[in-house]
Amino acid sequence: MKIILVEADEMKIKELERESAFTWEGMTLDEDNIDAIANAFIEEQLVKTDTSEITGYVWYGRTMNKLYHLSGDNQYQEDLPFLSFDNKSFNGSGNLNVFKLMVGARWLDDIVCNNSIRAEQ
Repeated sequence: MKIILVEADEMKIKELERESAFTWEGMTLDEDNIDAIANAFIEEQLVKTDTSEITGYVWYGRTMNKLYHLSGDNQYQEDLPFLSFDNKSFNGSGNLNVFKLMVGARWLDDIVCNNSIRAEQ
């Protein structure tokens, strides 16, 4: 299986937020790491073994800061990569919640909510 990386625009990021997409903050985007993620998705039975490719959506801290009005100690480094996957990428047979905890991923709406709470403090 191959992960195809696509740069997400602000509209796509908002869509991923609404669906509580599986997301990494600061994920390395080199080919070896992306291949390792694809293999893990298969090994953990999160995607069907006959899936040929899924889309990984990428954006950076500068976009996150602008889109969610993050500033000061609450803003991200401008070049910090985010990697997110539509929920429809997963087949529902593996345990995505446990896998998320094992690999340090989060739901995008939780990331946004936590940033909002920190901004209010």
